[in-house]
This record gives sequence, C-alpha cells and structure tokens, in this order.
Amino acid sequence: MKAVLMLLVVMFLALASAQNGCVRDDTDGQPLCNAAETTQRLWRNNWDPTAYWECETSGTPAAYRRCPTEGMFDSNTRTCINWFDWEWTPTCKPPSRL
Repeated sequence: MKAVLMLLVVMFLALASAQNGCVRDDTDGQPLCNAAETTQRLWRNNWDPTAYWECETSGTPAAYRRCPTEGMFDSNTRTCINWFDWEWTPTCKPPSRL
C-alpha cells in the first residue's frame, strides 16, 4: 500500500513539473545567446523580476538590463510593465536547453 501511494505521489510530481511542456528552471535564466536564443532577444531574469537579459548578437554573453523604476519584466509580452500589472509565472527552461 505504501509503495502504491509513493508511486502516485511521484507520478503527480512528474506531471506537475511537465505541465504545458514547462521544465522548471532554477537558474537565473541567463541565456546562452546562441543562434536559437538570439532570435527571441529578451529573456526573463528568474531571480529578479525587475531585470531581464538581452541577447544582442549570437555568441556573446547576454547583457543584464533593469526595468525603469516601478517596472517588472513580463515574460509573456517581453516588456517592462508596472508592478501592479505583473503576475508571477513559472520559470521554464528555453526549448533550446531541454
């Protein structure tokens, strides 16, 4: 019985972490700025919602950028928005790093 319960818990955790094809990203989110990631250009900073990463050219390190005062980076629109409009979303690894 305990084994079945443990198996169900493990299966639930696996399904929750793979929801919507999202693999949890516990890093700061700094992109590699390779050819695949440069096309998107702006990336969420997973540790600081007032900041983001910018890939300017392929093969160079991503630049750390800050939103203006009272701004938070929105990963859906890839822009800085007012903090009262910002909503937390799960941090997901980019498809190029799965």
